[in-house]
Amino acid sequence: MTPFVIFGAGGFARELLGWIAGCGPETRARFQVAAWISEGDDVGSVLHGIPVVTPDTWEGPAPRFVIAVADPATKKRVAIAMAARGWQAETFIHDTAAVGLAPRIGAGTIICPQCRISTDCEIGEHVLVNSSSGIGHDAVVGSYSSLLGAVSVNGNVKLGEGVLMGAGSMVYPGKKVGDWAKIGLGSVVLRSVAANATMFGNPARRIDPS
Repeated sequence: MTPFVIFGAGGFARELLGWIAGCGPETRARFQVAAWISEGDDVGSVLHGIPVVTPDTWEGPAPRFVIAVADPATKKRVAIAMAARGWQAETFIHDTAAVGLAPRIGAGTIICPQCRISTDCEIGEHVLVNSSSGIGHDAVVGSYSSLLGAVSVNGNVKLGEGVLMGAGSMVYPGKKVGDWAKIGLGSVVLRSVAANATMFGNPARRIDPS
């Protein structure tokens, strides 16, 4: 089988390793991690028995990979760079995730434990759906978006590219969130959100991100 690597070696990457270990034997075999891929000071170290290397020092055939970082802009940059190397984006769905009928899930997406993916929704490439989050029927989640835990994207919601939703946030059914918008943790979006806006509160209001 083509080797599998995780880009990133931070907190979420280590959580992902643990969640893989908690899956059944078929999933564990498919996602046996050969290396952490990093651009940081940890390169050259060994983390949980797995070497930390750069893309340039990876030895072996072009691997399958996921990007275990939350920042949408970083994910897009890394995804483009890895694709240029001929590396293959892999999709990880935890064994405990509940997946409905006919969802469309893009390459590189990570769906964590206890998530709920409903019928006929569309999830783009390299999306992070962290633990206990839900995506409702007919919803659309744009590529490189990150849902950071216990997030609720209700039915017919449309998230643009690179949306960042903080833990515990939610979007009212049928609303739209524009590209690269940020929704603060615990916020409740009752109205559609413009591109690049930063929203916080219940109900969510636009704030100055500084």
